[in-house]
Amino acid sequence: MKKILLPIILLLLLLLQSCTTKKNMLYLQDLDNYSNTALNYATTKIQPNDILKIDISDLNPIVAAPFNLSVASTSSQSSVEMMKLSGYLVTPQGNITMPILNEVKVGGLTPSNAEIKIKERLINEGYLVNPTVMVRVLNNKFTILGEVNSPGVIPFTEESISLLDALGMAGDLTYSAIRKDVKLIRELDGKRIVYHVDLTTTSWMSNPDFRIRQNDVIVVTPNKLKVNSGGLIKDPIQLLGITASFLAIILVIQNNN
Repeated sequence: MKKILLPIILLLLLLLQSCTTKKNMLYLQDLDNYSNTALNYATTKIQPNDILKIDISDLNPIVAAPFNLSVASTSSQSSVEMMKLSGYLVTPQGNITMPILNEVKVGGLTPSNAEIKIKERLINEGYLVNPTVMVRVLNNKFTILGEVNSPGVIPFTEESISLLDALGMAGDLTYSAIRKDVKLIRELDGKRIVYHVDLTTTSWMSNPDFRIRQNDVIVVTPNKLKVNSGGLIKDPIQLLGITASFLAIILVIQNNN
């Protein structure tokens, strides 16, 4: 009996060493020190494969009409989905093709700068006198993988959202998640950047780089307990339950013998 119990106890102790402590579990543990800190927002840039909605208006709607795409409404599809299908797709070279203006390079510009560029072309080329231009990205989304309750590709309508908002939209982190090193992957100006975020502190919250933007990827790594068990054991309570059941079976077999 002792020969059987000893390896089980050693295995139990080994796995329990990997258990998540309170210090590694709680979010923003120094939150009181973050009070009254100024907020910073980063403006996102238009990237290839973005779908843009561009509205051009003028005091005379008839004059501005040829510069706008018409969207046919149907009851079977939402208006947002219809706008995506009929929006301006940014090419890998960062261009879109607009009525009359033809090719316009918007890649690398913020939506506000794209509005200024299109407005200047309309005025300088003599089409409109004082137009109003609105540019918006329609297909904002981020991908979240790993130790969250609802991983996947998640759309959002804002220009950017906070990392905490993104985690909330994914159903929060699981018990097995490593909160001290959440990875944020971003493609920016043709390069891929990887950020590391410690969710147990507030040190990252004022940094606009950590706001979630179009096409960002969030990766949440599992802790050692889940990794060491091959993903079968997710938390210490489950581990104790399995161990207790296993010991009970051994005791029953031993008593029957």
